[in-house]
Amino acid sequence: MKKNVATFLVLLSISINYAQHNKTGILNDLVYMDIKSYRNYKLSVDNTIDSIGYKIDKNDTIITVKGYKTKGVKVPYEEKDSIFLERYKDIVYNKKYYKKNVKVAPTMKTWKSEIKIYVDMSLNKNIVKEFKEFTKYIDQEVDSLKISFVTAIGESNYFIYGVTDSMSKNLDVRIINKEGFYLEWNNKQNINSCSLKVNTQDKLSNEQIVTSLKVNFVRSLGYFYAQPDNLDCTSYFSTCPSYQKIFGKKDLEILKYHYSYGICKGTDLIIFEKNHKEAKESMKKNNIKIEFIH
Repeated sequence: MKKNVATFLVLLSISINYAQHNKTGILNDLVYMDIKSYRNYKLSVDNTIDSIGYKIDKNDTIITVKGYKTKGVKVPYEEKDSIFLERYKDIVYNKKYYKKNVKVAPTMKTWKSEIKIYVDMSLNKNIVKEFKEFTKYIDQEVDSLKISFVTAIGESNYFIYGVTDSMSKNLDVRIINKEGFYLEWNNKQNINSCSLKVNTQDKLSNEQIVTSLKVNFVRSLGYFYAQPDNLDCTSYFSTCPSYQKIFGKKDLEILKYHYSYGICKGTDLIIFEKNHKEAKESMKKNNIKIEFIH
């Protein structure tokens, strides 16, 4: 329970706001929060604020606070149907194989800073050109994801290189397979760097190489788990071995939702499901506007 409460507050999860304007035009918010979050709020934000009442909800004391102050931006909760959410949880949290007793549970990971890509000379110009067109499309379609290319490796946080055969130098020894990527992230689950290795064997066509590059790039945007079933073989998130992959509407919807500010960031599966359950119950029972604060 302690972990749930802390994440609920620190990650600025669900705040239940009633917005009202008084005669002077000042916006007053009524916010419900658990008692621990209320005490932390008084200590860290505004020790003069007081509650206007409380209630007991499932053995938890819920405090009603008037005049709640926030430095962040409020974004309405983005509701999705259960079919989409189950697919999303498989891709982000590997839910089908999720074990509650694991020491390190999968978490939602995103790029917060701009992705600055440097492409090594080991990839030919035609492949790079098509890849740039694809990343431009992603950049335009996903509002909170920014992608650019740089000419100096020192300016990059995303490094792409190709390996033709066993004689080719592996520029990132952490990637031991023929192709793949290696991500680094901080304690807030924000990805801050990536190396991506591309298999450029002579027997592969440019179409096969660029498809593999694009698939691995998309998967590196959230440390996504590819799924072996219940997906179209052409999906970028399918393990089905095929070079006929298509980044379609369903794949784009996953990426857009992952970078949407209408959900809480950095959570594990348990917190993710808890947040959505509470948000949907509040909207259904009380017709309350649910917002995330970032």
